[in-house]
Amino acid sequence: MANGSSSGLSSRSSKEGARSKKDVHSRTPQQCRRRESHPLESPSRRRFSGSFLESSSSSTVPSVDWGNFLTLEMGAHPPGSPRPPRSPRSRRSSLSSHSMRPPVSPRLLRSPRRSGPCGRRASCDWMVEMMGGGAPCRQGLSEVCNKVLQHVSHAIAAEQCSFALVADDRAGGKGLSGVVFRSYKEDPQGQSQRACEKSFMELVVATGKSINIKNVFEDARFSPEVDDLSGSRPKCLLSLPVYNPREELVGVAIAINKTAAAGINYNQHFFSEEDEKVMTTHMAMLGVILDNALLCENAEQESKRSQVLLDLARLLQERHESRESLLNKLASTILPITRAKLCTVFIIDSTKKDSFSYIIDTENMGLDEYKTSCKRESDVNRICHAYAVHVKNTLKEVNVANVSTEGSVSMLDQMTEEAGDEMRTLVCTPVRNGRDGKVIGVCQLVNKQNDEAGKAESFGRADERLLEDFALYCGVSLQNFEIQQRAEQTRAKQEVTREILSYHMSATEEEIMALQESSIPPAQNLSLLDFHFSDFGLPDSVTTQATVRMFIDLNLVQDFDIDYKSLCRWVLSVRRGYRRDVAYHNWNHALSTAQSMFALLKGTGHLQSHFSSLEILALMIATLCHDLDHRGVSNSYIARSQQPLAQLYGHSSLEHHHYDVCVLILNNPGSEILSGLSQENYQQCLQMIEKSILATDLALYMTKREAFFQMAEKDNIRWQDEDHRELLKSMLMTASDISAITKPWPVQKKAASLIASEFFAQGDREKNEFNIRPIDVMNRENSTRFPSMQVEYINGICAPLYKGCMNNRENWERLAAGEEDDVFETDG
Repeated sequence: MANGSSSGLSSRSSKEGARSKKDVHSRTPQQCRRRESHPLESPSRRRFSGSFLESSSSSTVPSVDWGNFLTLEMGAHPPGSPRPPRSPRSRRSSLSSHSMRPPVSPRLLRSPRRSGPCGRRASCDWMVEMMGGGAPCRQGLSEVCNKVLQHVSHAIAAEQCSFALVADDRAGGKGLSGVVFRSYKEDPQGQSQRACEKSFMELVVATGKSINIKNVFEDARFSPEVDDLSGSRPKCLLSLPVYNPREELVGVAIAINKTAAAGINYNQHFFSEEDEKVMTTHMAMLGVILDNALLCENAEQESKRSQVLLDLARLLQERHESRESLLNKLASTILPITRAKLCTVFIIDSTKKDSFSYIIDTENMGLDEYKTSCKRESDVNRICHAYAVHVKNTLKEVNVANVSTEGSVSMLDQMTEEAGDEMRTLVCTPVRNGRDGKVIGVCQLVNKQNDEAGKAESFGRADERLLEDFALYCGVSLQNFEIQQRAEQTRAKQEVTREILSYHMSATEEEIMALQESSIPPAQNLSLLDFHFSDFGLPDSVTTQATVRMFIDLNLVQDFDIDYKSLCRWVLSVRRGYRRDVAYHNWNHALSTAQSMFALLKGTGHLQSHFSSLEILALMIATLCHDLDHRGVSNSYIARSQQPLAQLYGHSSLEHHHYDVCVLILNNPGSEILSGLSQENYQQCLQMIEKSILATDLALYMTKREAFFQMAEKDNIRWQDEDHRELLKSMLMTASDISAITKPWPVQKKAASLIASEFFAQGDREKNEFNIRPIDVMNRENSTRFPSMQVEYINGICAPLYKGCMNNRENWERLAAGEEDDVFETDG
């Protein structure tokens, strides 16, 4: 046996083992084999030469011939015995007669006599019966290996026997897979023995040669640093490689510490050459058993995989309410068969390089229970997404057998720290769009559960294939879901459009001609430059003339070559776009909002000069159209009542709807006031109109106003900065929308009365339809508290934006104190 340091036990490459294995074959004579049709054909033909390691303790193992120990009952000679010479004729006769006999079942092959365990020779009836009886398929690999190891321990009088599976490593060689079977119950305290055992197993894998050490402590490769002072250290050991019928290394077996067997007198306390022969024979048979077990396992795995694919295909046909529901059902299908603890799907955010728009995390709780959570960007601290980012960028699958050791890879330096103690093993693969193959996400399995070991084991190739199938179905399912969503949105949009068309009618030619031929009063006569402007009491003809006047005075008709008749038709269509049965959010409110924007642009002197004509055109169109087809209810009511608008837009439903109706009117034949714009300016104008209308959602205003107030206080507005301009335009839209709070007290008081009427009507509907208590501002029972609620509204929404509403706040405070009663006359 060659001497060396303990650190060199696992340093040799698997290629050296492959070369040694080839040398062994070159020195081994060919022996008889069974015919190809035999059910035990293709057993391991691994041949062993006399000396694997160059030392006095190296083994001398005879070659193993399956034909010999499977045909002993038929007169074959045992290994090593001389054979009588045969003439070619007799040989042909023998082969001919043998080929005519039916295959002999291994169960019928018996040795004629026994001398000690297993007859102390190459044949073992028990192993042959194990091979031919289908035990691997019936009992499972773990149980069969444990039985074989216990049998071998008894056969060679070993204190302990272990067997470790071998797998391909990343470098293309072989290495221990970490799956170990033992003939004994593992002692948690025997870490030093396991370390020594692993070292010698790795040496066998690297060299492909067996090891027979009579005294471990006399071997220079044994490190006393792993010595276990408890007395459980190994004294002698025998270790050898195990091959399958295709000459592939599949495992390493090791026997530790020779003991005295009953009825057999052993004077030495080490493994003899005879023991090595017996163990070699058994391990050769175990190679066949492992191969059969692998076939059974593969067949079972394919059966399960087929069922999973059927379940995934079935889910494609079902209707799903959300992406979360869809991905949860898909994950619940793959989690049981892979035994993964977590299945995470990362959906890529196309606007950011290393970010995900949202994450679906499904946890296997056991007993067919699964816990699903959807995490947005602000709630991903518990999930390590670094591996997912790596897969997204490289488009390559990642299988990590031990997360704690993966930090040595430079591109994954921070993963161990991010993963924490919860993540131990994982496999990760990209998800591609079923339409064009574009990567749209990443799916990841974490911590393959091992109930027997009580820890996570690594994911195998079968798990990788299942995850690849899962990723494929995820991509197709998400694509189908998006198509389904678009179809439903289109249907809902058509329903809304039909509803609009059924409610609204186009302006008559008489109305258009009347406005077109009328004399438009100047802005001063209509008080359009006055912030105290009131639309109350104005006839419809005057309101439309006032609208045309604002477009003329802002030079919009001239700058964009707007056809005058088209402008008149458009103004009348917008007026008809507002519902007359809505108390406050009607055409009068739209005109008042547009007049406030006009006064802000024209009355401040310099504000108009900072905006382009296209921006001013977009702002004026947005103010007139910002509440088109308002139903007199809030977004929360739209969502709770499950109206088509909620299904169509999701959030800010009313504001999105107002914009869509605006575009609908702009595209109506005869109302196309933007037809003079270039295609680029037309798209820019529509984008600005949309942003401006959406800005009237007070929920969005609350998120933006702090930045605006800080910018205004520091007086650092940069007009060249696009973000500053957008923020200012958003604030102008809100200021125009709530400008009624700044009007003279009689106007403000009447506007508040209309708002209260609309709010209380919605509260009544919520009581009747949903059987809920409305919020205070919409609860008619709180009508006497409305002045107090107006004060709260001014303080929370208006005062930070307007300084001119303080007088009205004082008036509302006096009303709240009871100085004046019966201010509001509301229905009901």
